[in-house]
Amino acid sequence: MKILLSCVPFDGGRSGISVYIRHLVAALEARKQDLTLIVESDARAFFPGRSLIVLPRCCRFAAVSMLYHLFVLPFRIKFKKFDMAILCAANRRAFCRYPVFTAAVVHDLSQYHVPAKYDPFRMFYIKHLLPHFVRKAQTVTAISRSTAADLGRFWGIPEEKISVICDGLSLPAGGADAGKWLAENGVRRPYVLYISRLEHPGKNHVNLIRAWELLPPELSEKYDLVLPGASWNGSDAVFRAAESSPFAGHIHFPGFVPSELLVSLYGRAAGYVFPSLFEGFGLSLLEAMSCGVPCACSDTSSLREIGEGAALLFDPAKPEEIASALTELLASETTRERLKSAGLRRAALYTWENAADSFLRLPYRPRIFGVPCDNETMGEALERLEKLVKKRSSFGAFINAHCLNIACRDREYVEILNGADAVWPDGSGVRMAGRIRRFPVPDNVNGTDMFPLICGRPWRIFMLGGAPGVAEAALAKAREKFPAAQFVGAAPGFFADGEEERAVIARINALDPDILLVAMGVPKQEKWIARHRKELVCGVALAVGGLLDFVSERIPRAPLWMRKMGIEWCYRLYQEPRRMFRRYVLGNPLFLLRVLFRKD
Repeated sequence: MKILLSCVPFDGGRSGISVYIRHLVAALEARKQDLTLIVESDARAFFPGRSLIVLPRCCRFAAVSMLYHLFVLPFRIKFKKFDMAILCAANRRAFCRYPVFTAAVVHDLSQYHVPAKYDPFRMFYIKHLLPHFVRKAQTVTAISRSTAADLGRFWGIPEEKISVICDGLSLPAGGADAGKWLAENGVRRPYVLYISRLEHPGKNHVNLIRAWELLPPELSEKYDLVLPGASWNGSDAVFRAAESSPFAGHIHFPGFVPSELLVSLYGRAAGYVFPSLFEGFGLSLLEAMSCGVPCACSDTSSLREIGEGAALLFDPAKPEEIASALTELLASETTRERLKSAGLRRAALYTWENAADSFLRLPYRPRIFGVPCDNETMGEALERLEKLVKKRSSFGAFINAHCLNIACRDREYVEILNGADAVWPDGSGVRMAGRIRRFPVPDNVNGTDMFPLICGRPWRIFMLGGAPGVAEAALAKAREKFPAAQFVGAAPGFFADGEEERAVIARINALDPDILLVAMGVPKQEKWIARHRKELVCGVALAVGGLLDFVSERIPRAPLWMRKMGIEWCYRLYQEPRRMFRRYVLGNPLFLLRVLFRKD
């Protein structure tokens, strides 16, 4: 697969996002994927021998990079060369258009949890500009369940559009001993470790330093607090808190850790603490666990997901709780052994290989006006139908331009279609939408053409719908035309009252059909299936519109040449000009305008 990856921003290789990018690129290459990387000019050295699209040097300024990536880059790229794109840090960089299937990776929405995290320009960009464009991506990937929940809460991204693909764990094997490096940075006692960029208030170093001052004297004197990491926004406040602490001699800032020292640095630590106010994932917590280090972390965001049951949890806003957790972690040998074992088991669950495979398995299910479209051939649709019959209590539907116009004003209908097991494209309008929005619609998968193919399978079929007499006539014609098929019954779709409706459902359930054809018109049929889905006993309930009118021959179908040309709607307009005028003469142009100008 040819994959385009945006590796911007890379932060000079000194942030959690840069770690994420390096490992994801390596994991995808190990899966023999053909990668092209978008990189900043000063990041080229990190990706030797790769196919690169390099941003101009002016993009070293953050504001220029944000706007260039958003509005200029999408028009520089020949997207037709690629099968897929991945925005590795969509919470910081996005595109204004997505001509190819794109997974937008969001690490965290910490700006909503840490109000002073960025300057006013960046806060406006991240809160108001970026969400609009990330929502346009075909799928949005969160690196934790916490971030997935925030995407719905703060950015209004539908749950069905979000996938959770967690980070992996990959520390360099072996590596150099960190003893000399620690000694050069003044660390000569046993130590508690916290690796993070020095950012205030988000990374919460100040509360950690205050907690250190609350430790019992026998612990605060015995241990050092080692805080490696590059200086970031607000780092001056962290340095001031350390300098003014009575334990200033026990607090060390050795700077960015060379990767070859990480395993040794973790392995030498007496404990690992992660007091951040908010994290999208918290990779260093897993790294520490994988090295057999007992851990304590914040009881918030993704840190709770990783740490629960494998680390001591505390409220990061309360130094006394941090101090209490550190005291237990350092003083109780029973707790230490329990956390070591639990941490090793937890860390083993996260691999970059799993992350890469999850990206390659992402369901390419494009949406039009919020409605999913399974862009399959008729043969693939029948294979899917066979699986749904075996699954039982399944629901399949078809969408055309008229259905999608209804979806624009009927939110309940949209939600029902999003809950369907299959939604197939029916008609030239959807194929046109696919061409305009740059996703393939390989076949016109409609219920009328699918019906003879269903009749050729060993499935029990029940027909429900149409005006009185239509279902019975359709049943008689179908038995005449397909004598080998198993038609088990039929019933009209207009019920005099609830009692009659319940009687029909009881009859269907007694017959237990593999295929229940529901022909009541859009969106009535879909709503009926959704309302009764849990009580229906059948393999698949298919919403098939006017199918029974065609099967009963009450309404003749368009000639084959018109169907092949995609103008069957013209024949329907000719047959019933008054009833179909609004649907086709007014509806088709309206649908085209919506495809061109609506962004969902």
